[in-house]
Amino acid sequence: HCRHTIFNDPLDEVRDGLFKTFIKKATEEIRKKRGRKDFCISVFTDNSGAIALDSNWLITAKVETHNSPSALDPFGGAITGIVGVNRDAIGFGLGAKPVVNLYGFCFASPESKEEYYRDTKLIQKLLSPKRILEGVVKGVNVGGNCSGIPTPQGFLYFDQNYHGKPLVFVGTLGLIPKKINGKPSYLKKAQPGDYIIMVGGRVGIDGIHGATFSSEVLHSGSPAGAVQIGDPITQKKLSDAIIKEARDQNLYHSITDNGAGGLSCSVAEMAKEAGGFVVDLEKVPLKYEGLTPWQIWISESQERMTLAVAPKRWKKFLNLMRRRGVEATVIGKFTRRRKAVVQYKGEKIMDLDMDFLHDGLPPRPMKTSDFSKIYPETKISFKKNLTDVLLKMLSWPNLTSFEFISRQYDHEVQGISVIKPLQGAGRVNNEATVVKPVLNLNKGVAISQSLYPRYGLINPYWMAACTIDTAVRNLISLGVNLEKIALLDNFCWCSSNEPERLGQLKQAVKACYDLAIAYDTPFISGKDSMFNDFKGYDKNRQPIKISILPTLLITSLGIVDNVEKVVSPEPKFADDIIYILGETFEEMGGSEYSAFFNSVGNKVPKVNANQNKKNYQQLTKAIEKGLVSSSLSITRGGLAFALAKMAIAGNLGIKVLLKNLPGQFKRDDFSLFSESQGRILITVAPKNKEKFEKFLSGTSFAKIGKTTSQKKIVIYNKNNQPIVNLDLNQALKAYKLTFKDF
Repeated sequence: HCRHTIFNDPLDEVRDGLFKTFIKKATEEIRKKRGRKDFCISVFTDNSGAIALDSNWLITAKVETHNSPSALDPFGGAITGIVGVNRDAIGFGLGAKPVVNLYGFCFASPESKEEYYRDTKLIQKLLSPKRILEGVVKGVNVGGNCSGIPTPQGFLYFDQNYHGKPLVFVGTLGLIPKKINGKPSYLKKAQPGDYIIMVGGRVGIDGIHGATFSSEVLHSGSPAGAVQIGDPITQKKLSDAIIKEARDQNLYHSITDNGAGGLSCSVAEMAKEAGGFVVDLEKVPLKYEGLTPWQIWISESQERMTLAVAPKRWKKFLNLMRRRGVEATVIGKFTRRRKAVVQYKGEKIMDLDMDFLHDGLPPRPMKTSDFSKIYPETKISFKKNLTDVLLKMLSWPNLTSFEFISRQYDHEVQGISVIKPLQGAGRVNNEATVVKPVLNLNKGVAISQSLYPRYGLINPYWMAACTIDTAVRNLISLGVNLEKIALLDNFCWCSSNEPERLGQLKQAVKACYDLAIAYDTPFISGKDSMFNDFKGYDKNRQPIKISILPTLLITSLGIVDNVEKVVSPEPKFADDIIYILGETFEEMGGSEYSAFFNSVGNKVPKVNANQNKKNYQQLTKAIEKGLVSSSLSITRGGLAFALAKMAIAGNLGIKVLLKNLPGQFKRDDFSLFSESQGRILITVAPKNKEKFEKFLSGTSFAKIGKTTSQKKIVIYNKNNQPIVNLDLNQALKAYKLTFKDF
């Protein structure tokens, strides 16, 4: 869990491991190429990655998963996930203020009635997908809202392969001055002789084996006690005392989070800065009596940070914490001697060389086998009238509104929202959001997320490529410059000890390198969760294994130079011209349209990164000149869904002619629901038509229609025959239908 062995160990000819060879290498090459234009400040070395907002401020970012805990205790797993990743901001450098929360949930259908059990006696029943959904949504709600951190960005995704284990992604962006007391804020170093200070909550048996439990298959022996108990109020007091006072008073040398592994990891990681450490476990504050030394050492009880405080500053630090109602305790000392020593009531219970502790794990060479799977080709009856199909697709779980989440997650606290989670008159869920973290600064941060798990069933390389292209494109549609975009990768895999699964992983990671290099978008942080499987029994006591889809989440963040120039997705006026940027092909493999008809297909979308890059750069220039009224990235659901979403958002009708659509396609339905990459819908005022088209010359774009005052979505095929004629109110009702009672 903490060493990321699958990404760091040799795999086939990749002797240095996937992480160093592809993810880290891509970032290193991009940073070297950019030179002085490099905006990366801290990557792969701290609790979060960091980029420069401007010359005075940094933005930190980290996304985690809390899958196994959320399968057993949805509320507890989710709340500890979100408050835990908040601490990855607080623990960055000398301490960043959490300013944005992110979320993403992958579940089985809440309508699912299948029953599965962890034991043959049929006593340990898996929680229903609906109960998991409700608990997880509530957990992130309480964790974020009670902490006073806005939660503007997130997604929902459904597939029955997540019935055994859900995926619960949680992330936090932080804000920190570039310099504190004249020194770089992102540098920290525990000094020999510094006290080891534990602050925040007390230690209990909750969360013991949390790290190891998260890195294995869910089974009958999975311990519910491994799920930590979260308390956002305690953490809020701790966070404010650190960020608002202790940090700027220079009261400590270093700080980190007590997350996976508890004190055993936080102390050992910080000790690398000084040399070694000595810890007296009897000094650790406990919730109750009866804990053994090993339990104290590895407990993952929440709301705790570890700090390095010089003895001469200890009393001042302690008095500050007491005034703020935060418990702080000296539990040991950092030493120059490279030894990791743990004592309990005078008895030495651990004495290891620091070099062995951190680097003593022997490499485990792994082998892959080729992944290749052919599915029956998509066989969908051709329909001349696609109105009913579009209407049903608007209620499809992976496309429909999840406003019920956006409404309960506070995105206005701290007063920094610009592009909001629900946008336009129709309140559609946004693919990307923008915040303004420094209120007297016009710069902003744009955030988006992307994943295409079903593509991974067909081709993991193109799954990863499409995921990156979409995460980047979602920010481009706002007006973010490609040179100001950074990425975070979160791999959630299954059965990662099987050669075929490792073969899938290798393909996906290779695509991460290729696309990051193509777009010059560096990775700044990431995480992996590699055993998202369930082994148990069905109601007939037959053994069953459920493995998740190969899932890669890419989170993109971009620096917005002027928040007043960002473009939102809703059209503003009737008679604006509708353009499409990018080409459409009959790429139906893994699409939502194919899934709607219980099919998979084989022709997964591919990415022409060189052409897309040129398109994106030209669109950015047009947005910068104020020539674009609205724009929307075309993602899952294809062109038809994007057009409907745009119409709903603006409460305007649209009229579109497919005969002008760039690309190659024969069937009307495939042209509407293909998920070909690199495409963006754009509306432009008639007065800006010539200037806009001049900017886009040399790119693959076309005028395909216009917005109208008539509240209808009307689409004509290549032969000028109407294939969609949908009342806007019907579309809105369908879009809001699926989760209206949640």
